[in-house]
Amino acid sequence: MTDPTEINSVYWNAEKKSWEHKMIQVEEYHGFVECQQCRKPLSHNIKTGGEFKVVYVECRCSRLRSR
Repeated sequence: MTDPTEINSVYWNAEKKSWEHKMIQVEEYHGFVECQQCRKPLSHNIKTGGEFKVVYVECRCSRLRSR
């Protein structure tokens, strides 16, 4: 599996009081942390914009719960 070049991250918008998505460009990829229930990625450790960050994504569990 090749490292991703962009990630569709999820973040909390305090003004709208809701979750929103944003595409993040990845300069360097340093792995992920998996969900304990569904074993899919929950967060990714990346370098973007010259900074190391942890970006969160929706795992399979969160998509199933929202239906």
